[in-house]
Amino acid sequence: MQLKDLKPASQIAANMGIKSIIYGPPGSAKTPMVLTAPRPVLCAIEPGLKSIRNSNIPTWEAYTMPKILEFFEWIKKSNEIKNFDTIYIDSISQGAEVALMDAKTKSRDGRKHYGILSEQVMEWANDLFYMPQKHIVLLAKEASREKNVFTVENGIPKQVQVFEKIPYFPGQDLNTKIPHLYDEILYACKTTIPRIGEVRAIRTRETETILARDRSGMLDEYEPQDLTALFNKAMR
Repeated sequence: MQLKDLKPASQIAANMGIKSIIYGPPGSAKTPMVLTAPRPVLCAIEPGLKSIRNSNIPTWEAYTMPKILEFFEWIKKSNEIKNFDTIYIDSISQGAEVALMDAKTKSRDGRKHYGILSEQVMEWANDLFYMPQKHIVLLAKEASREKNVFTVENGIPKQVQVFEKIPYFPGQDLNTKIPHLYDEILYACKTTIPRIGEVRAIRTRETETILARDRSGMLDEYEPQDLTALFNKAMR
């Protein structure tokens, strides 16, 4: 390595794109948000795309393990991926479920199934995360976990248990490893805006009961469900 080989951190960050997880309850418009992404290609692992039935977005049906693997081979090796700026996975939660079923066919030892699952899904997550010049969106189902928080009642500190909303992955490893890896953990939800009323939005900041994160530091607490605008803002 030589000094001339070093690059400004800003140049490296700009070359990578935004790597995000978007999760939320059914009906929170996670799938339709693909319509707002810049030049997207959609990998549909969950069957049924009624919410975008009038769209012409290029879509690969990947309901089985061979089809999912074929998609990942294509994005890694085909020059055609240059035609797209956003890779949209709908959903990584369902992909992990498919991978778990596949793991059960590879070993009769139930203790090994989740290890095989974790290795496979982390390979996908890493391949996507390190793709240059691509925005990545991993849609995930919503799950919850118990969490201890501290509060003060009548001046006395008290520990209480709450349920925190998180992206869903089967097993334990993936629930930690994938959210830790990705820059943006975005919660699709509804919020109320004064004089406008209830609107669909993306929450970018964590609360005691919602896991969210914006490593760019550029996003507001709530952002419109417009991914092109969100990516541009996070890239500033």
